Amino acid sequence: MNLPFQLYRFYHGNGRAKDWAWRRDPEGTLTVRWGPAGRLLQHKTYPAEAADRLKRTLHEKQRKGYRWVGEHRLDHQGQLLDPRGVWPNPAIPDRPSPATAPVTPPVAARPAIDLSRIDSAIADDWF
Repeated sequence: MNLPFQLYRFYHGNGRAKDWAWRRDPEGTLTVRWGPAGRLLQHKTYPAEAADRLKRTLHEKQRKGYRWVGEHRLDHQGQLLDPRGVWPNPAIPDRPSPATAPVTPPVAARPAIDLSRIDSAIADDWF
């Protein structure tokens, strides 16, 4: 049986990302996995008594910028079995490809308004 992990992701400014995940095992132990996004190669199992420590670590991760991605199953090598629902990096906006980008028609230039022609009922020698 492959129980899902609670997956959290941190995005770097350069577009790379890293993951951190945890789950409670059937025996009551806690398994934590971490690594580059989608490849949580490193892992460690903690006793059930470490739940408070895990909670503190989770809050620390969230303060650093990790965002909850959702519950995801991982294979024995730490790869996501179903990566759907794992959003792309929000720091990199989705850009339409040139083939699908809408073409904006050019806007005709309007002549500048000549404000000197406006009758303001103020004599020109007021200053």
